[in-house]
Amino acid sequence: MDKQNADLPIGSLRIGLFTDTYAPQVNGVSVSLQMISEGLKKRGHQVTIFAPRFPGYKDNEPNVMRLPSLKYLNNPPIYVAVLGTPRSTWRLTRKHFDVLHAHSPASVGLLAYLTASTKRLPLIYTYHTSITDYTHYIKFIGNTGIIKYAAAWFSKASTDLGDQIIVPSPKFQRLLLNQKVKQPINVIPNGIDLSMFKSAKKPGTLRKRLGIGPDAPILLTVGRMDPEKRLEFIVEAFDLIANRVPNAHLVFAGDGGSRKSVEEKARATRAKDRIHFLGMVNRADLPDIFHDANVFLSASTTEVHPISVIEAIASGLPMVAVQDEAFEGMIEEGMNGYLVKLDVNVYADTLADLLPDRERLKRFGSHSTVLSEKYSIEGQVRALEKLYLEAILQNWRGNFFKRMMPKDIEQIPGRINHAIRTEIGKMLPNRKK
Repeated sequence: MDKQNADLPIGSLRIGLFTDTYAPQVNGVSVSLQMISEGLKKRGHQVTIFAPRFPGYKDNEPNVMRLPSLKYLNNPPIYVAVLGTPRSTWRLTRKHFDVLHAHSPASVGLLAYLTASTKRLPLIYTYHTSITDYTHYIKFIGNTGIIKYAAAWFSKASTDLGDQIIVPSPKFQRLLLNQKVKQPINVIPNGIDLSMFKSAKKPGTLRKRLGIGPDAPILLTVGRMDPEKRLEFIVEAFDLIANRVPNAHLVFAGDGGSRKSVEEKARATRAKDRIHFLGMVNRADLPDIFHDANVFLSASTTEVHPISVIEAIASGLPMVAVQDEAFEGMIEEGMNGYLVKLDVNVYADTLADLLPDRERLKRFGSHSTVLSEKYSIEGQVRALEKLYLEAILQNWRGNFFKRMMPKDIEQIPGRINHAIRTEIGKMLPNRKK
């Protein structure tokens, strides 16, 4: 399908999005799904989101179906869906969709696979997280060799259940190819509403809140505060430059299981009065926080295609991060930031050299804005539409002799109707149209 045709209206698709993490949880997958859902609905599609029930939380969206769940972790609170009785699961699988899209391999992802198998629907699977990097969340035995081996096996097996696989970055495409995943792999980067981060609504809000003057540099991190983010590494690096850049401040926006230990680490530093913890921040307030900062930091090596980094570069922030292939295309060395090895002294030296150079900070920020232009939610949604259509056509092609009668064609939306007729004509050239 060429680019011109990819932008043509394709009618209203009925899409089921399946996820083990959704609002009120705040993480990359949850935020991404909310934006994708809204983007698809704006394009005229019908979207239903299946997610675990979160006690005490009521959805503002009518298109969210909550599944019975059990609490798995306390901090942060995580609930795991229970598929329910056979009767309730059967009722769910009778709902009609054109395509299903799973965003996790666990219980809700399994439900997506069962639904797709029962209804003979195409199943798309987005590989958001390297399962082998998160086995430490399994209580008691998460770091054992047998669990890591099992995680690698499960990663490949669950991914191959999809008819088409999506990865947000080339890093994960290479990972799945190394795991010998058999299904087609498509790279579709995460997207955001770029216009939201072009400017601040209330400039100076963060500085006023924390009592930081306009000339003091602010180093910022945004996101989950969990072990794999290596936030204590950032605190240690900041402590090393405390005397070299005496007016600098470090700000953490987010919450999670590591917050307590990071705060304890911060209190033990010489710069404890210049390290600030905002806790969870309303997404609508993020542009004000980004635009008051001077540099965005990351020390994680388990990223996929972090939305927080897209938001940072869209806000015109330079970057300093630990080397990770996930930043490919988002950070260009010496152009909008630096990727340094996992060495706290090298990291600290890089910051200390960059912060006083206002001209370089300005130049880096401008280039960050340019790089962010390719990560719009509109582009991501158009790419998803294209893949959905291809999967639907492939599915109809494969199941044509099993289930399709001529009357079924009339039930397919506009452009898909025409495409399927064309495909049928190719398969059955002598049939009267």
